[in-house]
Amino acid sequence: MKDIFVDRFLKCTASQGVVRLDFGRVEAIDNEKNEISVAPSTRLVLPMDGFVHFVDQAVQLRDKLLEQEKNSTEKSETTEELERISSEKKGTESVH
Repeated sequence: MKDIFVDRFLKCTASQGVVRLDFGRVEAIDNEKNEISVAPSTRLVLPMDGFVHFVDQAVQLRDKLLEQEKNSTEKSETTEELERISSEKKGTESVH
């Protein structure tokens, strides 16, 4: 299997029973204008049923990533809350 790296998804078109997904690579970065220049680099062509399967898999992956992010955020917030409570307890214990 061959890996192909792309920086951005550019567009998607469908015709004659196939879906074309165009991807691009960043060519230049203009820090003054806060803009990037992207050039087309790769096109993936899939039959319609292959594209539908791809989208199903992508949605499942997105859902897992969002769930992981949610769990990570909740865990981080819980940890911060526990640390705050612990430091408050230490502060009140030193007063006595």
